[in-house]
Amino acid sequence: MTTDNDQDMALAALRSASADVEATLPESFVAATYAIQRRHQFNQDQTASLHDLEKLVEDHLGQGEAK
Repeated sequence: MTTDNDQDMALAALRSASADVEATLPESFVAATYAIQRRHQFNQDQTASLHDLEKLVEDHLGQGEAK
């Protein structure tokens, strides 16, 4: 498995699906959620993954309110 996101087929598929449904999420958000899931994919306890995703969403929503 590659660590280069440009070569990652799963991330490419997520980006493509996001574009196909005309998602309003920025590509950086999609890539960040994927990176979190990939980092924690083999953890038995999903608490860390959930915490990281919650922080990402809160940060994303906070940025939207600041604009």
